Amino acid sequence: MDYEKKDTRMFDEASAQKQMADAFNKDSRPKDVALSDKFEMPSTNSSSRKVQTTYTIRPEVKQGIDALATKQGFRSSSAFVDLILEQVLAQSEK
Repeated sequence: MDYEKKDTRMFDEASAQKQMADAFNKDSRPKDVALSDKFEMPSTNSSSRKVQTTYTIRPEVKQGIDALATKQGFRSSSAFVDLILEQVLAQSEK
């Protein structure tokens, strides 16, 4: 088998380079989210079955979430984020 031969039917170098350049040149910041007037900051803690999940966020966002969760009386930022996202998902379904 000759590894020096490139079969262009399987791999197009120019196309691959263009796709990689396009992928890394896009603006990585998401657009601002507009919440409806009915959005309310959660202030209670509810318990139900949970699934452990990991997300990567910027440190300043984590600090802001922790501060808001404490201000709203939550024992954990996870419970706070859970209720926030529940409201956002409910709004997006309408």
